[in-house]
Amino acid sequence: MPNDEIFRCSDGHLYTATWVKASLLSLHLGFGRHIQRCPVDHHWRTASRVNVNELTDEQVAEARQHKF
Repeated sequence: MPNDEIFRCSDGHLYTATWVKASLLSLHLGFGRHIQRCPVDHHWRTASRVNVNELTDEQVAEARQHKF
């Protein structure tokens, strides 16, 4: 998944999405934050990209289980 980014919603859920899809299907708030539907619980939440180097292997695996 080289083009996938990891995102974290305001409720703490981790998931992956391509930046293009996340950009097109969300409302942008600036400063790298936007509102989109979380694929984990299907609620609209603010979300932002996460630096993969700041996550554990378990968190990365969790994020890859959920795709926006």
